[in-house]
Amino acid sequence: MSDTKTQPPYRLSTGEILDSTPVPNTRVRQSGQSDIDTVLSVPLKKRWYMKRPFSWFMPFGTDRRVGLDRFGKEVWLLCDGTTRTEQIVEEFARRHRLTFHESRLSVMQFLRDLTRRGMIVMVGATGRETAL
Repeated sequence: MSDTKTQPPYRLSTGEILDSTPVPNTRVRQSGQSDIDTVLSVPLKKRWYMKRPFSWFMPFGTDRRVGLDRFGKEVWLLCDGTTRTEQIVEEFARRHRLTFHESRLSVMQFLRDLTRRGMIVMVGATGRETAL
């Protein structure tokens, strides 16, 4: 008898996260060019409850949006699909005169949030898509 349930995403250790590469979702759109008004948006999959007749009574948004501050935009721009997480952490620490560990905490939390919102995926050294 086969199990038809999907497996939970593979969780990475801290070392594996630092060795992985954040790759932006190809469907993400960026609006606003200044540090103040940068917004990332990705289209939402239309669920059954978002269709008629439910949408007549409760309008649903068509995309998920994330507003970025100046620090978030810096990290987002470093998520180019080729730069490893460790390199992003080091660059963030250098720019803001932080220790590696202080920078790692902030950057990894931000990347975790972007992953949960569908803006990026983390690709490990094996090329396998993973969750934080």
